[in-house]
This record gives sequence, structure tokens and C-alpha cells, in this order.
Amino acid sequence: MYNTVTTTLSPKKEIGVVITATNAYSVLGINFMKRFTHYYSGDQNIKFYFYSDIDPIEYLPDNINFEYIHTENKIWEVGNNLRFDAVLSLKDSNSDYLYYFDADTNVNKDFTEEWFLGDLVGGQHFLDQTSMKVVKGYERNKKSIVYIPLDTKLPQMYYYGAFWGGLKENVIKFCETVQKNRSIDKENGYSMPYNEKYINHYFHYNPPTKSVLNKDFMFRISTKCGIGNTRIIGLNINTIKSDLLKNKNNLTDISNGVVIVKNN
Repeated sequence: MYNTVTTTLSPKKEIGVVITATNAYSVLGINFMKRFTHYYSGDQNIKFYFYSDIDPIEYLPDNINFEYIHTENKIWEVGNNLRFDAVLSLKDSNSDYLYYFDADTNVNKDFTEEWFLGDLVGGQHFLDQTSMKVVKGYERNKKSIVYIPLDTKLPQMYYYGAFWGGLKENVIKFCETVQKNRSIDKENGYSMPYNEKYINHYFHYNPPTKSVLNKDFMFRISTKCGIGNTRIIGLNINTIKSDLLKNKNNLTDISNGVVIVKNN
């Protein structure tokens, strides 16, 4: 029902990894980039696009290829929806593929790009086969342009908002459609604070060429690392920043709000 064929790259391609990490999410994004690079065992060119109010250059070892795009927001919902504009700003980038990962994603084991590589890729939400097994969490209000009827005849899978990607041109088209639909709903006086319903509407009518099943997902989604309520704009992360700075060239993790230096 869902295509899970793996795509391999030859010759080398650039895979752009987009991270939006403002406010408290900045330290989680830095942690993710370090751990992604450490555990990545593929041979493609990985470039991170880091949208944040903190320049990560002092926190990252020299072997990490990244571009810092200074970004600020004072409202959590604005930061939550920043991902689409961030990806759209990379329309003319040199990346062949673009992938979005939430900043609070964590990596704990060796991987290559093969598990997430494809023309258009979505990740099966962990609730898709439990609480959403029968009735998916699609938008059911007819006022919204992304309304999906309960009696839809199309195959159904509910996807993460925390991960998606694929060939640059496909991802740009996806983001343009999501932003257009959000604007239409807003103009009609119906605005949702969350983006998953827009993502799932697009994937429902334009199925990904590759759906990464929850059982095959190599990373941990939405870990938060115990740093506190990350939606609080003024959350104090100074100690974490200081410890990350001291351990720039060491593999680190964040657990229960504390930076841990790892041996491997």
C-alpha cells in the first residue's frame, strides 16, 4: 500500500538537513547535529542548515558542515511553523535532497542515509497503529481547506510533523502547498496552531514515494532531553550552553537537563 523502496546515491549528493532551533531548542539542535555526525556512517555530503538565535560555531567540532541562518521568534507557535519557510528559503541551495528533523530528535546508533532516502519521504507517526489505527487524526472541520472526510477511499497513514523530506524540488513543492493552505485557512478565519494536519493532507492526496515505518525509524523523536518546558521562551539553558561549549570536541548527550560526555 505504501512504497518503501530504498534509493541509493551514486555519485555523491548533498543532503541538506534543516533544523529550526530557536530559544531552548537551540541546545537540542546543537546536540542533534553533533550526534548525527558522530553516528553517520554513510559517504554522502551532509550539510546542516541551522535556523536559530544562537550561532553554533563555538559549540561544534570543525568536521561538521553547517550554515547558520540567524532567526528569532518570541512565540512558540511561530517557531513551530518556521520549518516551512526555512525550507523554502533553500530553494536555490546546492543541496540535492532536503530533510527536516525536529531539533529535539536524538541519535543513538550508527546509521546511513538509506533508511530515509527517497523522492518524497514521510515518517509514520508512532500513534498511527494504536490510538489512530481506526480513525486518523486528519482535519475533520469542513471550514478548513485541508479537511479530509471520514469516508475517504484513499489509503490512510498518519505522518509525523517532526520528519519529512526528499528531492529538493519535491520538498519545495510540498512546503509551498502547505504554506498556501495555511494562508487560505487564515484568510477564511480558520487557523490551526499545529502543522501536522496540513502535512497529512498533502501526503494523503500526494502519497510519499517512501514511508518510513515507525518500526524502522532509526532516531528518537521528541526527546526534549529533560531540559524543561521547551515552549517557554525564557527557559534558562545557560548551564547547558556552558557545558556544551566546554565539550565542543567531545561527543555529548543531554539527559534530565544535564550535559553528559560520552565515550562512544
